[in-house]
Amino acid sequence: MVKRSVEAMMDFLSPVSLVPGMGPRRVEALQESGIETIGELLYTFPRRYIDRSMVVPLNTIGEYLDKSCTVSGTVKRVRLEKGRRQKFRVQIEDGTGQIELLWFQGSGYLRNAFEPGMKLMVTGKVSRYIHYQMVHPMADKVPEVGGLEVVKYVPVYSLTSAMRDAGLAQGLFRKAVLWILKNLRHYPRVLPEQLESRLQFPPLERCIREIHFPSSMEGFSLYRQRIKYEELYRVALSLRFSRRKFEMPGRRMKAGELPERFRRTLPFQLTDDQQKAIDVLYSDACKPDRMHRLLQGDVGCGKTLVAFFSCLPALNEGLQVAWMAPTEVLAAQSHFVLSKYLSALGIESAILTGGTPGARRKEIVRRLYTGELRFLTGTHSLLQPSVKFKSLGMVVIDEQHKFGVKQRVALQEKDPASDFLLMSATPIPQTLAMTLYGDLDIVTIARGPAGRKPVSTFMVPEIKRPQMEAFINDHIVNKGASVFWVAPRIERDDEFEDGEDEIKDAQTLFKNLTVGVFRDVRSGLVHGRLSSEEKRAVMNEFTEGKTKLLISTSVVEVGIDVPCATVIVIENADLFGLAQLHQLRGRVGRGGGESFCFLLCSARASSEAAERLRGFCKLNDGFKIAEMDLRYRGPGEMAGMRQSGWGDQILAEILDDTNLFREVQEEIGRLMGDN
Repeated sequence: MVKRSVEAMMDFLSPVSLVPGMGPRRVEALQESGIETIGELLYTFPRRYIDRSMVVPLNTIGEYLDKSCTVSGTVKRVRLEKGRRQKFRVQIEDGTGQIELLWFQGSGYLRNAFEPGMKLMVTGKVSRYIHYQMVHPMADKVPEVGGLEVVKYVPVYSLTSAMRDAGLAQGLFRKAVLWILKNLRHYPRVLPEQLESRLQFPPLERCIREIHFPSSMEGFSLYRQRIKYEELYRVALSLRFSRRKFEMPGRRMKAGELPERFRRTLPFQLTDDQQKAIDVLYSDACKPDRMHRLLQGDVGCGKTLVAFFSCLPALNEGLQVAWMAPTEVLAAQSHFVLSKYLSALGIESAILTGGTPGARRKEIVRRLYTGELRFLTGTHSLLQPSVKFKSLGMVVIDEQHKFGVKQRVALQEKDPASDFLLMSATPIPQTLAMTLYGDLDIVTIARGPAGRKPVSTFMVPEIKRPQMEAFINDHIVNKGASVFWVAPRIERDDEFEDGEDEIKDAQTLFKNLTVGVFRDVRSGLVHGRLSSEEKRAVMNEFTEGKTKLLISTSVVEVGIDVPCATVIVIENADLFGLAQLHQLRGRVGRGGGESFCFLLCSARASSEAAERLRGFCKLNDGFKIAEMDLRYRGPGEMAGMRQSGWGDQILAEILDDTNLFREVQEEIGRLMGDN
């Protein structure tokens, strides 16, 4: 009864925690990826589909050697082979031939999933070892009634590192979407009824269902067109209301003597660009209007330092500061740096994340409410209703493109008179910035500190891996180098996906590297599945130089400052965007000496991907890289939209079809009664 009532009340604004299988860890991973509600999860559309609409007879399977295809057959034999590396084998036949399905992982689950006589539909890459096989295929039971009533076009989603680290694989994500589509009864009306009717759009429910799980590819463009128009409508509406919120009055604030006191503690001089940016921000703080600024600059240009200077007017006036970062790792690194700055001024600070113990959390929330605590650094935890400020004067959001519009607005509403500074190490092209942010003022740090050498960047073919490893080992042993080694995921997925066997994972890399060339090197492993304490311990050891080789996922993408780190290796570099690669490369070379970045590609990398990476190797200018990324991948990851694959397409369409976006904005203006 309770379950039915929950489902009956569920709508787009309901939390994703209602979905079966979404425990606290996975919910937090989704939140880090900008997905908090049922609606946001439904609007994370597939980036591509696995076509299972054509079933291949097994007597023709040889024609598909080294290719992917779909077959259907009856289980003839099931066998578990035990040993140092367990293997699970399933043999199926369809009356014309037979094939073996082989798994090296997940035998505990698989041994109970298949039995002789069961009818299966299987998709995978065909290989041959004595006989034809599919290794780690996607295998689904065919219902006894209705024949091949299985999904013909299987959606494949862009899962972030945080999702993968929390065990949220493709299969579980699909199940979550299916559960929502089955149980959700209340869909919102975003477009006015007369507009929807005039444009002859299908109902929203049908469009969402058909985009996630197409019954056929006929009519797909119409479903997509409706969602595209609606997304443009949402973006335009959000921009309109966001701008109006910042037309409210703010506070006049002056920094007083704090800047000079802090400047005297620094062992270096500010650059001209840094000082110009600070002057602009102080000019904003003195005005009665709310500051609404985007501070952007290349990796290592000193944005954190400049943003800290921007907080001094609020602190001088006795107000509070909130500093929000997208991950626990970045929040901890920021707190480490900022607390040093603040202690020099006699100001206490604290950090609040999902991993903060309950007792400590209560104390922080209490002292924040009374005004005793003046400076708080944290993650999404700062957005929670229980976190209340006595008088919030300044909000800083680091890596702002990792947060959605709703999250940014939620934090600035903690005090409707607070100033607001967004930070981004991913430079945004001016055309995109004007389209998306409109009257958001942008201040840019164009040049970083003098004397920093560019990172030498090379593409390394797989055949040269041994030489690269020997070079790196020599740098560790003889030059004391610290090394980042980045993989795109934490572990291998058990289910089939094209090219899956070529995608490296952090756990396997750690296992292989620490018994090979680097067996005598002290190594660490860090990823999002570790607890906050474990991550902190691993990162501290690496920062202090006790660990010389750190294998990780892209959790180290931003904010990690290890001056002795001079080498970074990025596996499957073709799977990363150029802006993300530039961020990762920015983890090395901070000590001023010679540094290296090695990019390894999967064999399946396209010629376009290789060309993109060759161009990246020649560039160290973040603004030029941003323009190249915009050309190759679309503006999604630079503009602050969720990296669902769909966000990139929608924003690319804003730029490619500005007339349509302007039309949507004018439509909203007419509805709002604009002149």
